[in-house]
Amino acid sequence: MCASVCIREGDFEVRNLSNIDEIFKAYHLRHRIFAQELKWVSQTDDELEIDAYDRIASFCGVFDRQDRLVSFLRLILPDTNFMLENEFLSLVAPEHEIRKESDTVEVSRLCVAPEARNANIRGNFGMHGISMLLYKGVYHWCIDNDIRYLYLVVEHKVLRLLCAKGFPCNLIGEPKIMPDGVAAVAALMDWREFERLNAARRPAMLRWFTQDRSTPVEARSLQPESCLQHQAFA
Repeated sequence: MCASVCIREGDFEVRNLSNIDEIFKAYHLRHRIFAQELKWVSQTDDELEIDAYDRIASFCGVFDRQDRLVSFLRLILPDTNFMLENEFLSLVAPEHEIRKESDTVEVSRLCVAPEARNANIRGNFGMHGISMLLYKGVYHWCIDNDIRYLYLVVEHKVLRLLCAKGFPCNLIGEPKIMPDGVAAVAALMDWREFERLNAARRPAMLRWFTQDRSTPVEARSLQPESCLQHQAFA
């Protein structure tokens, strides 16, 4: 692990971060959002937001034509503890056993640069925001790395928006008010459920999401079931 992904859509490209320059762009963007804007973490003199989870994670980001990083997220691999097992364990119901299998990762530090929050990408199946291109990149990365399940911690209102956009995020505990006053929730998403749901309800979006795959979703015998741009994940 891990196979990488690179997909270009219009003026943007979603790809795994592969060198130290790209990684430092991510740390700087994270500092802008999580330290300076949201104030979820302390500001640092070097204006870089780095933590221990970065050592065992894969980074994915959207870059513009000037190679500026405009959106980012981190995928924490199951080889170590997830943030859910440490900082956010209080969000997990006692009866939920956190998956640590190789087909599961945790999504965190998702953010979009302020200057890119109104940007749209014109694809073969309509207009899409920057964050949707980032999610598409993550989907392809997950397919290539045999990942089926994603954990996430997010504001409750953002979870509802994700579900409305076709991402079936299932709560694994009750919402809890965090020290900053935000109602946070922990959830688990299944990419196979995402495919079944959108094959029935949003086939055009699913075709866009899965295009460029060597094995298209339609060939995998899916059975139909009878933005968000400015938001951030923990």
